[in-house]
Amino acid sequence: MQPSYPSANRFLPITLSEAGLFFTKRTMDNHVFEGVQSRISGITTGFLAPVFFASIGLHLDVAAFTSIPLFLAVLIVSAVLCKLIGAGLPAYWIGLSGKDSLIVGIGMSGRGAVELIIADIALRAGLFSHPDPTPAIVANLFSAIVIMAVVTTLMTPIGLRLIASQES
Repeated sequence: MQPSYPSANRFLPITLSEAGLFFTKRTMDNHVFEGVQSRISGITTGFLAPVFFASIGLHLDVAAFTSIPLFLAVLIVSAVLCKLIGAGLPAYWIGLSGKDSLIVGIGMSGRGAVELIIADIALRAGLFSHPDPTPAIVANLFSAIVIMAVVTTLMTPIGLRLIASQES
């Protein structure tokens, strides 16, 4: 019997993420850094990012809007509140004004790509497998997370513009 080895695909995102940690201007010559960054950014923003977001969209079931609207609303509100509290409150504690702290909290709500990456990893790991019988929330959980990420990302510039336009 031959030994079973884990797939390299399972470790690839972690390995690439760790490699990205060492890709800074401090670890290499500025000329080399900018050359590599210019070559890579075209591929990532022009090809890989759209393919990733399209693959997420293929798994999206818009029936989540009608199947679990209350859960979806609670998820979106709690996501915004957690970002406001988790980022805005520490910003206030370190001395930023109330308005600036609110801007930090609202700005953090726009981190939908991170949520999509985590949701995609969870989907591929089988964490969204459906028990039998499948409750509506479980059946639409992945879609709810994707919708929450998109909504909070789209709300962020609107919220920032509203707060920034107010007089101090």
